[in-house]
Amino acid sequence: MIRVEDINVDNVEDVFKVCSYNKLEDPLQQSGITLKRQWLLGMLRKYGPCTKLAYYDDKPVAQILYYPESAAPFITNPREDVVFINCVYNPFPQARGKGAGTALINKILHECRDKLPILRGKPCRFIVAKPFNTGEGIPLDKFYRTNGFKQGQHEMFHEIAAEYIPRVMGEYRPLPEDRGRAVMFYDPTCEFSYPFAVHVKEFLQGIDTDLPVDLINSWLQPEESIRRGNQGLIVNATVIRSFWIEKEKFRNEVIQALDK
Repeated sequence: MIRVEDINVDNVEDVFKVCSYNKLEDPLQQSGITLKRQWLLGMLRKYGPCTKLAYYDDKPVAQILYYPESAAPFITNPREDVVFINCVYNPFPQARGKGAGTALINKILHECRDKLPILRGKPCRFIVAKPFNTGEGIPLDKFYRTNGFKQGQHEMFHEIAAEYIPRVMGEYRPLPEDRGRAVMFYDPTCEFSYPFAVHVKEFLQGIDTDLPVDLINSWLQPEESIRRGNQGLIVNATVIRSFWIEKEKFRNEVIQALDK
């Protein structure tokens, strides 16, 4: 009952029927969808399909998004022939427990052991993923572990044709131009990233109405992300590590940064 398909120009809209199924009419979400659609089609032209869809009873219910680590322009030391899994997502309770996520990850693993299209037909050395918990269904770290992934440094990994090698992570060194303002990065690989950045900007300016907040696309201006160690949010030359939906914790960390 589960069918897995690569995305193409004809079924790309099915991606949004999964991830944004309940926000398709939201104007701000539409902005994020537009950014992701452009990114998906650009990757499709350059590398081939970087997303697979799982269909249950002919309805798109889950997706997995992945790409060569070397494709990300903001990574200065990419590991060649390594695949990064951005996310695996199934938002439909009625379709959970049917094997959609497992079918997607198994398809990726099979292609990685053979000739992966996005690696120009070369075998994958190893796969990496950064799990996060949406609060829906099985936590991603548990899902990955169930499917053979192990915990690495800052990420989980699955060895395919070579031994796992950790990547040296960048770090933020305070920049003079970041004093007295906020810099927020968003990622077009996720249609929630830009709306999330807009909400963070509004939240920050609710704390300090005079605070300038710059929203930057990390794929279009990778040099700005690299200069800041690929951190997601900088406030007054200070990295903010709390997640903004943890409102009180986030607010306190922002206030402390502004008080420096």
